[in-house]
Amino acid sequence: MVRKLILVAGMPGSGKSVVKEVAEELSIPVLNMGDVIREEVKRRELKEEVKSYGFVMKDVRARLGDQIVAERTVKKLNRIKANVVCIDGVRSLEEVRYFKMFSEVKVLALLSPFKIRLQRLSMRNRPDDSKIGEELEKRDRAELELGLGEVIAMADSYIINDDRPLSEFKERVKAKLTLLM
Repeated sequence: MVRKLILVAGMPGSGKSVVKEVAEELSIPVLNMGDVIREEVKRRELKEEVKSYGFVMKDVRARLGDQIVAERTVKKLNRIKANVVCIDGVRSLEEVRYFKMFSEVKVLALLSPFKIRLQRLSMRNRPDDSKIGEELEKRDRAELELGLGEVIAMADSYIINDDRPLSEFKERVKAKLTLLM
């Protein structure tokens, strides 16, 4: 079983995908909790758009418990042979507690200003990305209702991802992941 989990938390557009990229460069396997929601949207044959992802994100937790996405992620985790694994997209303290049942856990939180996050999301081409401010505000509220703010508040470590160059952010991520390993 995995010895340590690095759980990455952050609002949409805060840089979680960059952390994933850097982790993989460091040979740390990464699981994305959002993939569980994307898979469920496809299973339900819903349109792949912000509204569908938001609905499913809330619905599966309401029907099956706040830890359900973590449970489904652990099933994938059990197939990985590594000492350290990065889990992208933890959203509640219930999920953090669930992961702690299986491994040592460190939570890394990413902090990024709203306007910068909106700009990043509008440039990405993922169907679950908010492209306008009102959509992102709504998505942010939904994420905070799940408990993301509490996870960020209780994190073991933080990285600010503002308007500095991407290369600088990647270097800070690399240093932080190396420290958390």
